[in-house]
Amino acid sequence: MKVTALIFDLDGTLTRPYLDFDLIRAEIGNVTGPLLEAMDRMEPDQKQKALDILHRHEKAAAENSQLNPGVHEICAWLRERKLVIGLVTRNQRRSVEHICQVHNLSFDGIVTREDGPAKPDPFPVLQVCHLMNVQPSQSVVVGDYLFDLVSARCAGACSVLLSTNENYADFAHEADYVIASLNELPAIIDNMND
Repeated sequence: MKVTALIFDLDGTLTRPYLDFDLIRAEIGNVTGPLLEAMDRMEPDQKQKALDILHRHEKAAAENSQLNPGVHEICAWLRERKLVIGLVTRNQRRSVEHICQVHNLSFDGIVTREDGPAKPDPFPVLQVCHLMNVQPSQSVVVGDYLFDLVSARCAGACSVLLSTNENYADFAHEADYVIASLNELPAIIDNMND
């Protein structure tokens, strides 16, 4: 497999985990499971209130965001090798744009939850590959949660799990590779391109 693209998740992968999903669920009121899917089952007025709560938390997360170690270094390494860089997130575009501006990050393609079905659906990975004119089979998705791995697999991409999630061991078996830091990515990519 020749790697032509790296596709990153945002929260927990490029940025340090900030969103407290248990707190968000509590504020919304008796929500269980993944937030976006739970909100899709709500009545319109209830969904709007839930979105307002989620947006407030996402805004705070963007304003307080801190990059994980190695983000700028891995992006520079990828650019030097003429690999394209994508971003796929369940976050809103406004927060993504703020984080990119504050931390001087740029991507060749970005897909957020406003663009279509969110991870774990394969759509975001397929869509960002389409935007960047690369094949999913030549792409590596890097994320910190099960949904990143499932989305990658279903789209036909390779998956790398960054072990920043405290429960990562529960779904590590779904990943093609597991890393403790982004600095481990060059060795994996070089190995895949040999």
